[in-house]
Amino acid sequence: MIYRKAGTNGYMEIEFRRIFLKNIKKIIINNGCIPTPRAKNVDFMRKYFLDDKDLREIILDLSPSDCIGGPEPDRDGYPGHILKFKSSYLDEVIIYIKIRYNPPEQVIIISFHEDE
Repeated sequence: MIYRKAGTNGYMEIEFRRIFLKNIKKIIINNGCIPTPRAKNVDFMRKYFLDDKDLREIILDLSPSDCIGGPEPDRDGYPGHILKFKSSYLDEVIIYIKIRYNPPEQVIIISFHEDE
């Protein structure tokens, strides 16, 4: 499914998502990733016995069609772009993932928890 914001060029939005996700994956392959240690993220990972290796695998499994929002500016004013995803990697739960990508090398996993 392709998500579009009203009044935007859907092709460009999809292309940006594809490029950003490709770059995010390269960074994660080279540097790994750790979610922001918010209680919601930590509790989710503990509940489903996930570690950083699992997180990496789940992010690398994402496709542009999993993107439900972005790229958009960070509402808190941090540099970079926010992308939001939903992953059905786990059979029993949909995972909500929010990533800040600040080219060329910064990737921050802001949210990694059960979709609400």
